[in-house]
Amino acid sequence: MKKKKKKTAKKPKKRVKVLKSGKKVKKAKPRRTVRKKFKKPIKKSKLRKVLRKKIKKPIRRRAVKKVKSQKIKKSRKPKKIRPRKARRKLRVYIGKGILEQLFESQAKVKLLKFFFRNSRDVFQLKDIFKRLRSNVSLLRREMNKLQNIGVIKQKKAWLSFETKRGKTRKEKKTIYYLNPAFDFLNELRNLVLKSTISSKDDLVDNVRRLGNIKLLVLAGIFTADDSAKADLLIVGDKINHRRLNNFLKDLEAEVGRELNCAIMTSKEFNYRYDMYDRFVRDLITGKSEILINRINLW
Repeated sequence: MKKKKKKTAKKPKKRVKVLKSGKKVKKAKPRRTVRKKFKKPIKKSKLRKVLRKKIKKPIRRRAVKKVKSQKIKKSRKPKKIRPRKARRKLRVYIGKGILEQLFESQAKVKLLKFFFRNSRDVFQLKDIFKRLRSNVSLLRREMNKLQNIGVIKQKKAWLSFETKRGKTRKEKKTIYYLNPAFDFLNELRNLVLKSTISSKDDLVDNVRRLGNIKLLVLAGIFTADDSAKADLLIVGDKINHRRLNNFLKDLEAEVGRELNCAIMTSKEFNYRYDMYDRFVRDLITGKSEILINRINLW
């Protein structure tokens, strides 16, 4: 048996051009064209036209000579000068006594009291301003006056300061102190230190604003009693401690020295008084002055 041959599909013959010379020419393969990616053109922002307003130039007029008129001009009323509002609120002082009127300056009296009460100490300028709690420009002016008279003196000295790490360093600073060689030192000291508070009525009014005050006793520096353990005793309930701190700082600035102040509630005071506490009994029965008494102890 003869095997049958499989039929295969014949490939089509390529057509070839024949030139006159008899040479065959093959067709060239078509080239693949690569399309280039064109970038989008960036649009330039159009410049906005700025319209400038035409500024009218002032018309120059010829100066005309003024002819003096024979009419009598009416006198204008002077304008009232209004005082400018103070930017900073001035501190309200406790009072204005005899010394303030005599020396015509409360800042000068404060300075004298401060230096006489601390006659053995030396101070920097910033410490004086901080403790006296007054207008800085007034204090500076009065200090210059006292220096010219010879009551206060200044010099440069090496002072030691403690750093945060506990080490000590020295710096040269200007210090101020009371001149011990002043001619009228003792007379002026007796005059200044004799008046401790300008007005006791103003002191009572300021203490009553602190809360429900039942008792106010002055002793120690206010009554010239060096043996007293406290200078001030305040007994009351619902006391505003913020106002109390400001009041004590103002009072210390006026007196010129740090005060020993005792503050108690009415319950604590009654308990200590009934127990015959020596501290309370000595303050009341000693050389003291009672300005407010609402407890009725006697």
